Parts: sequence; structure tokens; C-alpha cells
Amino acid sequence: MELIPHVKECLRHVMSPSQEVLLAQLDRAAADFANHQGELHRKLVAIMTDRADHHAKMLGATAWDNEHSQQMPVPAMDALAKEVRKLHRVLKRYLPPAALRAVFAQIFAMYEEKLSKHYMGFRITSGEGKRLLMLNSQYLLRKLRALDPSLPVDWELDVVVNNIDLVKPYQAASPAPTGSPLPCKTGEPVAESPETGSEKD
Repeated sequence: MELIPHVKECLRHVMSPSQEVLLAQLDRAAADFANHQGELHRKLVAIMTDRADHHAKMLGATAWDNEHSQQMPVPAMDALAKEVRKLHRVLKRYLPPAALRAVFAQIFAMYEEKLSKHYMGFRITSGEGKRLLMLNSQYLLRKLRALDPSLPVDWELDVVVNNIDLVKPYQAASPAPTGSPLPCKTGEPVAESPETGSEKD
């Protein structure tokens, strides 16, 4: 696409005035190509949006408070980072640098929005769980920044994690002790036993 203006200028010098109308067709072809390329880029972002929802759900299902069963990074965060790196490695072979940065700028902005939104719904009961989520978020940001230092990855996930409200751990209600009398409703008369009635006779 960047070469088309130069190609047009070269052709203009060798074409007759009656042939210059063909240059307009070249412009239309270039516009169609740009629109098609834009559609492909939007499709890539849409696919990664679906994948972001999937990874966010997996992160939400992670037992962040169970520190003894967690590895660093947790599998869900590691899968997210690997998927983005793999897409970047493949597209880098076929897209010019400017187009590659444009696509991943959209993907990164989408991931920041998705993760920030899903983080606020995570069920975390301890400070240690928040710390583990913070470490995993920092791991993800390091991996994404390593793809292209010129891409904006100034996410504030640490602020989002700090703002997560801890949930009280679930505790089952203690069963009522056996043999204890059932409480009577206020104003309800207490039934007399047969022995009490026989004494009145």
C-alpha cells in the first residue's frame, strides 16, 4: 500500500493522457484492498475478544486463595499470554510493522477493558489471594511489553486488584442442638400436658 503513490507517479510518466484514466482504477483497487484489510483486522480483534472472555472466565474460576495448589503463573494467565504471543509471532511474518502495531493496539486495549471488568467480579477472600492475582497480572504485562516496546501497555490492573473487595469465606450454619424445645410464637398459648389437666380435676 505504501508503494502505490510511487507506482502511480512512475506510470504517469510513461502513459499517454488517454491512459491516465486507468490510474483512477488503481485508486479504487487500492481503496478496496484497504477496506478488505480493515475487515480482516477487525475480524482478528473480534476473535481475540471471544478468547479474552474465555480466559477471563478461567481466571475467575481460579482458586486464588488456595496458595498451596497454585503455580506461578496460574495456567489460565499463562495460556492467555502464550496465545497473544503466538498470534503476534504469526502476524509479524505477513503484516507490515505499522499494521501489526495497529492491530495489537486494539487487542491490548480490549484486553485491558475485559480484564478490568472481570477482575471486579472475582471471589477472593484473602490478601494473599489478591497478592497472587497481582503477581500474575504483572507477569502478563511483562510478556505483552516484550512483544513490542512501542505498544501502549500502561494498564492499571494493580489499581483494579487493590480495589477488589474481599469476600467473607463461606461458613455453613451450625445445626440446632438435638432435644432443645422449639420456640413458640409470641402470644401462642402453651398446650397443657395431660398430667396438668388431671390435677385440676
